[in-house]
Amino acid sequence: MSLKYKVFLHSYLGFRSTSTLFYGERDAILIDATQLLSDAHRMVAEIIPMRKNLTHIYVSHFHPDHHFGCEVIQHAFPRAKVVALPSVVKDVVFTSGHKLDTWSIDRMGPETPKATTIPIPLAQPSLELEGDEILLYDDWEGDCINNSVVWVPSLRTLCATDVAFDDWNVWFIESNVERRKKWRVALERLRQFGARVVIPGHASEQSMALLRDTSREYTSCIDWTLDYVDFYEEVYNTARTGEELARLIRNRYPAVKGNDFTIDWLARLLFPKSCPDSFVPLPGKPGEIFLNQFGKYDGDPPRE
Repeated sequence: MSLKYKVFLHSYLGFRSTSTLFYGERDAILIDATQLLSDAHRMVAEIIPMRKNLTHIYVSHFHPDHHFGCEVIQHAFPRAKVVALPSVVKDVVFTSGHKLDTWSIDRMGPETPKATTIPIPLAQPSLELEGDEILLYDDWEGDCINNSVVWVPSLRTLCATDVAFDDWNVWFIESNVERRKKWRVALERLRQFGARVVIPGHASEQSMALLRDTSREYTSCIDWTLDYVDFYEEVYNTARTGEELARLIRNRYPAVKGNDFTIDWLARLLFPKSCPDSFVPLPGKPGEIFLNQFGKYDGDPPRE
């Protein structure tokens, strides 16, 4: 039996992140967990009836919406190993404490774990699934430092994780001018795989309708993200207040609802003096939230 895949789209509060299950006749490997425990439970409820032996849960990078739900999945599949590339394991270890603190907020309620599941470091940048290779590549620029992407040659399918998005408000909070230049280069590099399908790290129901039809090609998320990154650079250079920044983004993408609350967060971080009280509050104090694995903030500095 040749490999197949199934893409899961998580909830609005779970940042509309995706998880991808690759499976054969007997075994399966899951790429990325979820942020919210409820999303993880819903995904498990779909996987169990498939009657597959889940061998691994692969964590692509240190953002909580890709690994907080591991404990729920591993409880349902206790033989499954939670794994990641060594660089990502290090990132998760170094960021777990403040990520748990940041997301233990009223907005998430009891939806976050009490502790982080630390992945096992892989000795080789690959996994094997019923004779097929799943290849893993780290050090990709995206919505944070050190994303990893997942390439399945036999399916010509690429999990772009948080390097690419589709029909979803892109997370710029942990990027800056120089890093967005690298992000554009990374997006163009995705094309070099020659993938038939590129699965974005975050998407909408509309995108999912396309991804569920596994008979068709789907790579539009690369162009979507490039267009959004280029547009945002214009907004970043022209907006003079938080309200203006948020208005320009929402006017350009009026139908895009996923992650829309983080537009307010971005505006508050860039323009802390001019944002109205109606904007969604930040989940903590600037300088103490959204930190990288070195305890630093990678986003653009305040503009006022």
